[in-house]
Amino acid sequence: MRRGLSIALTVACVLLWNVIPSHLASAKEEKKKEPTPTVYNPYPAGILPSDLTSEIIRVQHEVRGIFDEALLESKALPPPVFAGNPPALQGSGYASVEILGKLMNFDQNISPFRNIACASCHMPYAAFSGPIPSVNLTMIAYPGTFHFRAGKRTAMRYTYSPDFPVLEFSPTQSMPGMTAVFTGGNFWDARATGVLLQSPDAQQAQGPPLDSQEMGFPDAACIAFRLSRAGYRPLFETVWGKGSLDIKFPHDTEEICETPAGAAVFGGNPTPVRLKEEDRVKAYNVYDHWAQSISKYERSLRISAFSSKFDAFLAGKYTLTADEMAGYNLFKGKGNCNSCHLDGRSTTLTPGQTDTGNAASTRPLFTCFGYANLGLPLNPRDAFYYQTTPDFFGFTPNPYGFGYRDLGLGTFLRSGFGSAPNPNSDWIQYAPLTDGQMQTMTARDVALAPPQCTGGTEAPGPYFQKEFFHNG
Repeated sequence: MRRGLSIALTVACVLLWNVIPSHLASAKEEKKKEPTPTVYNPYPAGILPSDLTSEIIRVQHEVRGIFDEALLESKALPPPVFAGNPPALQGSGYASVEILGKLMNFDQNISPFRNIACASCHMPYAAFSGPIPSVNLTMIAYPGTFHFRAGKRTAMRYTYSPDFPVLEFSPTQSMPGMTAVFTGGNFWDARATGVLLQSPDAQQAQGPPLDSQEMGFPDAACIAFRLSRAGYRPLFETVWGKGSLDIKFPHDTEEICETPAGAAVFGGNPTPVRLKEEDRVKAYNVYDHWAQSISKYERSLRISAFSSKFDAFLAGKYTLTADEMAGYNLFKGKGNCNSCHLDGRSTTLTPGQTDTGNAASTRPLFTCFGYANLGLPLNPRDAFYYQTTPDFFGFTPNPYGFGYRDLGLGTFLRSGFGSAPNPNSDWIQYAPLTDGQMQTMTARDVALAPPQCTGGTEAPGPYFQKEFFHNG
């Protein structure tokens, strides 16, 4: 009875979300009312948390508030001044791109149902990771624009991710037939290589808007379409050029863009918006600028500030307390944490050994940019395993059910299901050596990472668990 009441409330809320457009919709769009799709719920009891609907509404409200804050910041920018050849923004260039990226990051219009933004799974108070405690403790991955499709992994923190280099294979560090060492890239499985934009972080920002389980657009042109109608379009064109959003969209573009990716009506076509070649090129340029703007925001001092006590300690401006020093000695000593989460100091594994050298002249990122298989078992509460039946739009997210295995980097190198195309055929041979490997994330902001332990454990968060159960 309780589950039935929860689902009834969920359906009512989905009705509300889909008939009341976002505050940035045009007057014409505000009058438009489409049939509401049936909620997708193939899950057994206990997978969807009971407070999911109310928590999603809470996060939507928070995201909208930060978006409004960014709008005010954009209006406070000074009049643009262009100088140089080619003309570039002088004085306000950094602030303009940063604020544009913030607007995009918190814009819920960048999804078919105008109900989810990048930030919906990456909120500031959760170290720019998942903001719903009950989701973190149950279904793991977050629901996307169409409820309740959900992804297969926990949301990565994107603090400091702009400093990750382009993905490369390291033959010197690899052992033929035994190990294959890859460094750089973004996403858990390295699929955001950064090869085109030369920024894995920027390429990462291009993933969720087109992921059927996340923001869910069926065509990259939908991003350009919604941006061309955004209230902050003038700022976009100030940064990226006047006329950059002048694209001749066909009359049915909105109908296409309000239908989530994977819908049977598209027949697997990744470009259902029928654009002329020159307009398609423009739309992809906008898609790239979307990514670059968000990456600048993520690189800014608002998110990746390098302002921790440890940074001050390295700079000689702070003395660690006794407890902090004990923790740091464990981190670089017996725990062997800084062999992968590099901190610019030595690793002291031998009892009585001390670090007598000077700190490296760097801003440590607490990662080696590499990949590792920690031997973690399949998580039966991951929502993705249960999405084996077609939804309202005729899309089956995971036809393999529990037969699906997330092999991380290995799956990507094979261009496998649930990943992305591998842009380097020379790497395919290394897939068996990298099966199960996931990216070594930065340990920065780990204290803010949301807990994902269940069963009464006192472990403070997922990255504590990683170290505690290392190779277990």
